Amino acid sequence: MKESVLKTTPSAESQVVFDLSVILNYQIQLVVQTWYSTKPLLWFSQNDDGIVAEGRFLEAPGLPLFTLEDEMGRRVSDGIPEDILAVTRLMPAMDFELAQACAASEAARELAESSPLLFILLVNHACSQPLSIDEFGQLLALKRTAILERAGLPASKSLVRLVNRMELSPLLPWELEDVTRSLAQPEFLQLLRHHQNLHLNHLRFLLRQGQPLWPGMLNLVDKHSSALDITWLCRMIRDTLNMAAGNMHRLNRVSSRQELQEAHDQLVERFNSMGSEAKRKAHAAALAQEHGVYPEPPLPAIDGIEPLESWLELLDEGSFMHHCVGSYDRFVALGEVFIYRMMEPERLTISVERRNNTWVIGEVRGIRNANPSHAALDFVRRWVER
Repeated sequence: MKESVLKTTPSAESQVVFDLSVILNYQIQLVVQTWYSTKPLLWFSQNDDGIVAEGRFLEAPGLPLFTLEDEMGRRVSDGIPEDILAVTRLMPAMDFELAQACAASEAARELAESSPLLFILLVNHACSQPLSIDEFGQLLALKRTAILERAGLPASKSLVRLVNRMELSPLLPWELEDVTRSLAQPEFLQLLRHHQNLHLNHLRFLLRQGQPLWPGMLNLVDKHSSALDITWLCRMIRDTLNMAAGNMHRLNRVSSRQELQEAHDQLVERFNSMGSEAKRKAHAAALAQEHGVYPEPPLPAIDGIEPLESWLELLDEGSFMHHCVGSYDRFVALGEVFIYRMMEPERLTISVERRNNTWVIGEVRGIRNANPSHAALDFVRRWVER
């Protein structure tokens, strides 16, 4: 049988006191009720004159749950069941509020265990109001479709099932809004419903990509995919479609990263195999006709790094390096990307991208998209930052 959520045996161990005077340079103590108290995780601050402030329900004291440890080594997290701690780790920025919400009732804890994402969305909604513990209990008594609606999502049974089976990894604070936005998009849901092993990374991927493109798209991502993996996938999809002139049929049979790489590489070879120099010059002339004069470089050259200066040099760079940079003409023309080449200490192609009126590193690639050495990448970073 699951242990009771609300502890009712008062004792000397029912609160932990933290002296913050040294940190804040004035006398103040933070007192937090432990899991074993009658009001788990409620808190107040005090000085010699009495209570200074009292925390409301779902209001954190300003310090993460796992950092609250007194001089004797006692922690506020001591005694909190591991299944609840596991939920708090899914949203570190809200760990205190999530633990306090779990302490509110058995219904809260059951929702946290059976549908962590729905629970996090609900607690986030309750914090934004803010709600009392009784009002929070009234929300928990609603059907899950109604809870979805309170969290800003469609009151759909199929969406409840989707949210229930979505596995999570730790969420950053700003991702909750992104999650809500993605789960409200019908085209995303249509693709997500048919994927067996749903993970938060699938939402991250769709949001980064901007749209679902083909049925097997979600197979490229799993629970182990990192932010760098997702960035790489989005770039590969962008470049593949760019070289294919937007022809989606090139991706219809892609269901793995290896197949995406192969489709990309085939198009690279096809794009760069223009034959004679005369054909490349003719292509460059067509790009000049389409886009106008090649843009001026946004960053100055230095020894070893120089800008490409013409549409022909852009095509030649892709052909020489055996990658797809020659197809970046539209991005260069729009002022979103600019291409440089590193001649030493190693031969690389460097793209810089304009973000928030600042030029930052986009990609740094060697021949056939080889990764640069750490020394060369550090050299490029220092050049861009300078």
